[in-house]
Amino acid sequence: MRIIKYFFIILIFLVMFISPAGADQKPPPRIEPRAVVRMMDNRENILLINVLSFLECMDSRIPASLCIACEETREKADLLPRDRNVKLVFYGGNAPVEASCEIIREAQRQGFANIYILKGGLTAWKRAGYEVESLNRIPRAQGAAIKPGNLKTWLNTAPSALMIDLRSPAAYQSYHITGAVNMPLVSLHRTYQDLPWNRPLLVIDADGSRSFLAASYLRRKGFENVRRLEGGMAAWQTWNKGGTP
Repeated sequence: MRIIKYFFIILIFLVMFISPAGADQKPPPRIEPRAVVRMMDNRENILLINVLSFLECMDSRIPASLCIACEETREKADLLPRDRNVKLVFYGGNAPVEASCEIIREAQRQGFANIYILKGGLTAWKRAGYEVESLNRIPRAQGAAIKPGNLKTWLNTAPSALMIDLRSPAAYQSYHITGAVNMPLVSLHRTYQDLPWNRPLLVIDADGSRSFLAASYLRRKGFENVRRLEGGMAAWQTWNKGGTP
């Protein structure tokens, strides 16, 4: 009985005073582009990590960046350096990178002491006039964009059309347009061959900022009838609520 009593005392202590690894981690500070350049000029031990999709990272990135999308943490976590003193700077595109991005959380779990998020992402970096590189530039191809209010009419004229939701599986499960299939942008460079070549395609993202690149990529791969939903799911939701995106 005494052993059982001590066991429960220890168990209560663990529950009350020991939190799970990474549970109490503070969000990384956001750092201005000029501060990152200063680190580079001072030859500090720094590594930049682009958390966008592989296609976006190859299309445009800060020189010498690693490409590890938030959704690819499980496959690419071993790309993080072994030296835990390296300063890691994570960045995305237009939308702010959230501290909940899984590769950032993984870096915290691994014990990296100096983690930052680039304020304003790649957009702010370019706006400041700093250098970018393109390892595999995707030529932008002008194509039709469907307004949310015209989607039903277009689908009636193209009944065989396939709607492709480029968002993460979690975002897709949360809400999506009826009939759309989930093909995340993060893996589009591997999965595009599964798409039907003889059907009209409509690509849909969160806010219209990433579907242009996806549509251009598919046209480059030989898909001739590709459109995108103007404004993405954000515009679709606004229209569904009676607004005019």
